[in-house]
Amino acid sequence: MQRAVTYCPHAEILWLMAAKQKWLRGDVASARRILAEAFSHSKESEAIHLAAVKLESENNEIQRSRLLLARARQQCNTPKVWMQSVQLEREQGLFQQALHLCEEGLKEHPTFAKMWMIGGQIHMEKSPPELVDAARFFERGLQKCPRSVPLWLCGVECEVRQQRYTKARSLLEKSRLRNPGSDLLWLKGVEVEMLDGSERLAHHLMSRALQECPTSGIMWAKAIELEPKQGQNAKSVDALKKCENDAHVIISVAKLFWRDGKFAKARKWFNRAVTLNPRLGDAWGSYLAFELEHGTAHEQREVIRKCVDAEPNQGIDWNRIVKRVANWRGKWAVKLRRFVEEAYPAEFNAKPLNREVELLLQGEDPYAAMAAAAEAEAAAREDGAEIKEEGGVGKDFFEPASSFQGAKPGWVFKMGVRGLGYYKDPKQDVKEEKKEKKDPGKTEKTEKSEKPEKPEVKDEDEKVQENK
Repeated sequence: MQRAVTYCPHAEILWLMAAKQKWLRGDVASARRILAEAFSHSKESEAIHLAAVKLESENNEIQRSRLLLARARQQCNTPKVWMQSVQLEREQGLFQQALHLCEEGLKEHPTFAKMWMIGGQIHMEKSPPELVDAARFFERGLQKCPRSVPLWLCGVECEVRQQRYTKARSLLEKSRLRNPGSDLLWLKGVEVEMLDGSERLAHHLMSRALQECPTSGIMWAKAIELEPKQGQNAKSVDALKKCENDAHVIISVAKLFWRDGKFAKARKWFNRAVTLNPRLGDAWGSYLAFELEHGTAHEQREVIRKCVDAEPNQGIDWNRIVKRVANWRGKWAVKLRRFVEEAYPAEFNAKPLNREVELLLQGEDPYAAMAAAAEAEAAAREDGAEIKEEGGVGKDFFEPASSFQGAKPGWVFKMGVRGLGYYKDPKQDVKEEKKEKKDPGKTEKTEKSEKPEKPEVKDEDEKVQENK
């Protein structure tokens, strides 16, 4: 990599790869040096600026991150740099500074929809939540970015949290006029009606949505959920005809098999869903919840590992939970656990977790943790042996040796708490004891047969009497 950046100093991807390589090895100082050198060749590169900020923030160097972002705002002044500046203060809980940066960034980039979303969300995250201010912020953003579906959804969610369902319906009608054919807006409309207790209106809106978005997997999955239990199987057949390879529909079908007790089929359909769209977090959460209730520890571990490899970043419920500020720094396995705990609490608490599965969901390597536990247990046993030795028992516990000098019965050659050498092997002692217990009679007979007979020795008095 050093030769590559020497010959291609303006290729920013090579600088980033070199810095990441050093970072993954734990050499943060070298990664900083590489990125500092990259600045001299590409001062206006957004990617290099943000990589330097990420390096510092991941190592909890918040003040360094602030200084780097301030320099980035002056040198490249892109929307993403402003957004990262806001997010850094938001993560630290400094909402006023974050909102100030948000307003400054919107003056530079007024049509950047994500910044409008973040500003409103900061108002909603305050304690107590400033929902009125958040609604006003979203309204200002919608005037600048009327084509942004996520921004419309944020505005509707803010009104729902205030239980202003009439206002939410009005916003949804406007949004559908501006963004025809958006299935997410239709889905939100159905959810609003269900929250307001208008089930009949929800079914009516669903019919309209399926007419306008006939191949939307999200809408068909919701339609299956809204159907009465006896009609869900028929609805799932219609859904599969319209969108056979949509992961949302596949998940809904898998849940039907799960409900009916057909666990082998449910597992097959869950696996199909995560294969079709491995970035869909909702699918991985449902799959793990199913395995936690009905699967083995091996199947649970496989789901967790595959999810970690996929790094999912999609899904309505998934993003709602995982993208909270508290979960930003979490590992993928930890995010999966938090999602299942909130979305499927009954399944998560159905039975105690296997030890290895629990370690995986904590973001740890179960095999490394188990090995560490075994080493600690072995060390405790050896410490106990040392204590006995001090009391006069087991003085032949250890013999130091610089190299392996051949096998010794009852001993094992290893690097232990006292260093390299031969240690007494308790396992071999146990085997010898078992052999003795197994054939005690034979041992006694052998001892008797090998024991020499003592010759009779006569006393001097007896000899005298015999002579008389």
